[in-house]
Amino acid sequence: MRRAIAALSACALLAGCTAAQATSRPVTLDVVMADDWETAPAVREVIRSFEREHEVRVQVQAAPFSQIPDLVRNAIDLGEPFDLAHWHAFAAGADGIAEPLDDLWIEHQLDPEAFLPGAVDGVTWQGTRYGLPLDVNALVLLVNDRKLRSAGLTPEDLADAEDFLEVARSIREQGDVDHAITLTASSWAAYGWIRAFGGDLLVLEDDGEVTFTFDDPRTVAAIETLGALASEELGTAPFAQDLALDSVAALTNGVVALHASGSWDLPITERAHRSDVGDITVLPLPRGSGDTGTVLGGSSLFVPLGAEHRDLAFAFALALTEDETGLRLAEEEGRLPARSALYEHPMFAASPERTAFVEELPEASVMPLIAFPELASAFSAALERVLKGQEDAGSALAGLQRVAEEIGPR
Repeated sequence: MRRAIAALSACALLAGCTAAQATSRPVTLDVVMADDWETAPAVREVIRSFEREHEVRVQVQAAPFSQIPDLVRNAIDLGEPFDLAHWHAFAAGADGIAEPLDDLWIEHQLDPEAFLPGAVDGVTWQGTRYGLPLDVNALVLLVNDRKLRSAGLTPEDLADAEDFLEVARSIREQGDVDHAITLTASSWAAYGWIRAFGGDLLVLEDDGEVTFTFDDPRTVAAIETLGALASEELGTAPFAQDLALDSVAALTNGVVALHASGSWDLPITERAHRSDVGDITVLPLPRGSGDTGTVLGGSSLFVPLGAEHRDLAFAFALALTEDETGLRLAEEEGRLPARSALYEHPMFAASPERTAFVEELPEASVMPLIAFPELASAFSAALERVLKGQEDAGSALAGLQRVAEEIGPR
């Protein structure tokens, strides 16, 4: 009997300890983040610091950036939503998978004017903010100066969109290169060219009304130019996005003279600048007439619908976007901060390449088509057909316009 009582007492004690241990376990913050961000030393350091300060566990699932919205939707459907996600908050808001966060912007006294305009657009849908800007980017033209000079050209010759094809022909014929420019099948990059020509894919009003403009003559002219670069072999065969390093190598090795890219290539091009490869200059894309600009890249953080730890997740998002972390990511990873004041840091003035990017950011526009996945896929398919020479730009975009008008925005 005494042994039985002792055993029962031990079990009760063990159960009590187990319960105490369970209640003392830290909260787990479930986060999904792009794999190339999750591995960044600056991000890892923020995670460790946040865990110590808040006595929580930050559990990060790394994934390819393009797969994150599906992961978020699936987690919501299973009743186990992530607490924080890394993607495009405006598109997550449009899709109904993000919590509105205007109240937390007010609570933390965040000033939208402190961010680049495009960065705020990137977290806003129909007047409501659904996230926090993390980083920004822009599509620019990286130029191998040596190859440009060997073609008898100067940077000023690259300023006019209407003349760009003729300039590309001159580079290929006289510049001692295999191709004038690298090409990619990226719809984001194509949108940068469209904006540079003064076109757009749609006009989105504050009340949510959408007017599609796939068949705008300036939009058609931009895609026609990309198609001609491919068909005349003035550009490389469009590289897949995961072969971006090959594109940079083609530029720095002199295989091509021009490379349209974002700030993620800055660390590599700056190293080339310090070597015997020659200078790499950053220029705006050739511009057309009218309301020209470039595409805003980058990303944001949002709280998925139904997240268990909404306030804590927003606090972690704030930690990831602190000024010191933003500057470190710019220096180490080529990720540009979303807050305007950070561009007063000497780091940007000391680098002509970074300065050129900064000058493009205020006029850069978020690619709104991301909020319309079906049409975004159709646009990518149309772009691919043009680059492969299977259809001319005019007919491809006219067909896309008809589809857009038939199915509507959602």
